[in-house]
Amino acid sequence: MKNLFAIIIAVLALAAVYTILNDQTSLFGKENKSGDSIAVTKGVKVIDLRLESGETDIIPTDQDEVKVEIDGTGKLTLTERGDTIQVKVKHKWYQWIAFNKKSDITVYIPKSYDRDLNIELGSGEAVFDGGSESSKMTLDELTVEMGSGDLDLSNLDTAVFKHKGSSGDVTIDELKTLDGKVDLSSGDVDIMNYEGPLSGDVSSGRLTVMMKSLTGDVSFDVSSGDVDLDLPDDASFTLNGHASSGNVSTSFPLKDRKKEDGDLSGKAGTGEYRIDASVSSGSVEIH
Repeated sequence: MKNLFAIIIAVLALAAVYTILNDQTSLFGKENKSGDSIAVTKGVKVIDLRLESGETDIIPTDQDEVKVEIDGTGKLTLTERGDTIQVKVKHKWYQWIAFNKKSDITVYIPKSYDRDLNIELGSGEAVFDGGSESSKMTLDELTVEMGSGDLDLSNLDTAVFKHKGSSGDVTIDELKTLDGKVDLSSGDVDIMNYEGPLSGDVSSGRLTVMMKSLTGDVSFDVSSGDVDLDLPDDASFTLNGHASSGNVSTSFPLKDRKKEDGDLSGKAGTGEYRIDASVSSGSVEIH
């Protein structure tokens, strides 16, 4: 009897493992399949992408839908609740085992979509190209939150841009915004051809910004880490820099230049825009 009971338990256990590994159980809830889509109507105000890991391409298309294709492991859920379409890709506990392949994910969104887009990246890599320098994708608010991994953004025009990163590397090219914020706990953020106001809070890591043109106020609060700000030669700004420990420096010739202890102030050109830099430790270099 004991042997029969042991055999039954072993068979049930093997069946459970087989079922889980082949995703034939409802234990993990409803799951979408690759190629599923949801229409983007005027009532949709937010597209929310929650990407735990894997490699993701976000591609604007002429279709009025959010469509997701996934190749590899991972649970895909695509839902619409109220004014939000959410894409979520998660890996089940057993898929973190080394021999399980991670996912290649492609998310298609309408190029005409101009409301809010949220990107939450746990790890892995994501690429989002909004088009071209002369034909950028326009969004109301673009919010990026990163745990780790790598993110590439390019050719975007937003009313608001927010980045919050605890780790990982971000590369941005051709971003125009009316309100830009970068909150960096660790890692590197490299921004090229940027236009608009910018506020940077750097706890650790490195923030590099090359501005296509200076069209708004800029401020940096650096508790540790480094900021490199590359401005056009004809940029007009008023600099107010304070460093309790560390350094604020510029290669621009400044009118009414004052340098005392860690403080540096002065005016370049007409002094149209403010550049405020506060450094507890680390450096801010403006050139």
